[in-house]
Amino acid sequence: MWLRRAFYWVQLAAIIVLPSWIMIARGISPSGLGTQDLLVFLAWPALTVSMIVVLGVTWARKSVRTTKTLSWTDVISLGSWYLIAIVYGIFVARSAELAAGLTGGLLALASLAVFAVAVWQLMIAARRRVETVFASLDHVALPQGEYRATRAAPTDGDVIRIDPAER
Repeated sequence: MWLRRAFYWVQLAAIIVLPSWIMIARGISPSGLGTQDLLVFLAWPALTVSMIVVLGVTWARKSVRTTKTLSWTDVISLGSWYLIAIVYGIFVARSAELAAGLTGGLLALASLAVFAVAVWQLMIAARRRVETVFASLDHVALPQGEYRATRAAPTDGDVIRIDPAER
């Protein structure tokens, strides 16, 4: 439970920390990545925007807002996404062109996958809420008052009619 709650708050910090880490890693790299420098400069705003969008989709679920905890699916998907971003920054800092290119592509795919998982969970949560609302609409509300049972005219079976008490 504490881990799921921690990831709820980590989402906010990750929006600032992880893209900053990529830019800091680029700054401390001994030599540039050549043509991949452009990809690094495109990666950090794209990562920031995608993290904000995933945060919004995740917080759109009422269960997340009320309990301030994420699901285990969220924890696994976000944790792997954050780990890939950290590893990408490490490869950028070491000027490893091939590894940075591969993890950059993996980071882009992970961003899409995490967004898809967040939308999928939002749809499931919305469907459950709609089913709950429709189930509650099936019940007919009875007016307040006292009711007494009376017998109707004889038929094939027993019929019991409940009439409100007269006032």
